[in-house]
Amino acid sequence: MRMGKDIGAALGLLAGTTFGSGISFLMRMEHTSTMLAVTLCGLLGAAAGITVSLRLNRRQPETHPSK
Repeated sequence: MRMGKDIGAALGLLAGTTFGSGISFLMRMEHTSTMLAVTLCGLLGAAAGITVSLRLNRRQPETHPSK
């Protein structure tokens, strides 16, 4: 099963924002710091998700159904 860049970005954004909000909660950050941490972690997560999806797609051989 191939994973597209859009799915990789969506999953990465979800994971990054969840991670960022958890870290900001544990560190008891103020509102502005929390928004900055969630935004940065979300962007990094989206970039990582796209990178992982591209690498996974490069490793998997193309499979064509036989006629």
